[in-house]
Amino acid sequence: MNNFLSELRKIKDPDSKTIAVLIRHGERENIPEGTFGNEILLTEKGKHDSTELGKQLAAHRINKIFTSPVKRCVQTAEMIKKGLRQDVKIILSNQLGNPGFHISNGHTAGKAFLDHGCFGVFERFLHNENIEGVADANSLRTDAVNWLYKETKENGLTLFITHDSLIAHFAFANNIREYSADNWVDFLDGIILNFSEGTKK
Repeated sequence: MNNFLSELRKIKDPDSKTIAVLIRHGERENIPEGTFGNEILLTEKGKHDSTELGKQLAAHRINKIFTSPVKRCVQTAEMIKKGLRQDVKIILSNQLGNPGFHISNGHTAGKAFLDHGCFGVFERFLHNENIEGVADANSLRTDAVNWLYKETKENGLTLFITHDSLIAHFAFANNIREYSADNWVDFLDGIILNFSEGTKK
């Protein structure tokens, strides 16, 4: 079961609250070593699981689905919408990927990700090392939170489909969760921000 779904069930009457959910895209094909893999798409399982997640969320009021423009995230948003069977608008945003709000300079950060890998960059971020092109924790506590808050205006759930690295960096910077090699952001899992209570779950 998705961790964020179990957390969502703990919130009393979530449709009366203003909630943002950051979700990693569905299962994808493997990314070739030494590449960014932006062209890599969902597997058939990834498509199926995304649709099933939509069905599980269908009992809730879903306001909008924001997504990274990277195709596998767009596919995930489309499959979730299919499962929801609701007329929900899908909005592409570079804040969620390509490069995403956890990146301050895509060109220089790209080199770091190719050199160290996604988790290697995250480990350096955990230890407060300066990684050229990667946004610092303060930016993720201010600019990123402000953007999410601005786009989460209505009661109910607003979904943000994105990538594991963005979720891990954001969650650590905002003291929501600390991911590790043994507990990395899984496909279709993520974190909840309950803006109506001024708290982050």
